[in-house]
Amino acid sequence: MRHKNTHGAIIDAVSNGSFSMLFNSDCLFFGGHFPDNPVVPGVLLLDTIYDNLLKTGMSNIAGIDNARFYKTVLPNEKVIVKINDQPDKVVCTVKNDTGKVLKVSYIKVQ
Repeated sequence: MRHKNTHGAIIDAVSNGSFSMLFNSDCLFFGGHFPDNPVVPGVLLLDTIYDNLLKTGMSNIAGIDNARFYKTVLPNEKVIVKINDQPDKVVCTVKNDTGKVLKVSYIKVQ
């Protein structure tokens, strides 16, 4: 199911435990981040993932345990988020066509 979130990301379910995100180049934040070399802000990647986890019924997330960024995400670049739901956390690995972009662990409320 495709939907657009408040940041302008287009979200698509891909398969069991994964979804794609794409931020079109017309998203307003690209004007300030950065005008001559636009990239998706890391905080928007993290928030978009969190938002989608809530939409899929994971309402017991308390915060971020760890986040590691490997590459930037550019306008119009589709990335795939793989969700690994564990007993005490949700680990999300984000990849683009060339490899890993981000790995983030969200802590679950016990």
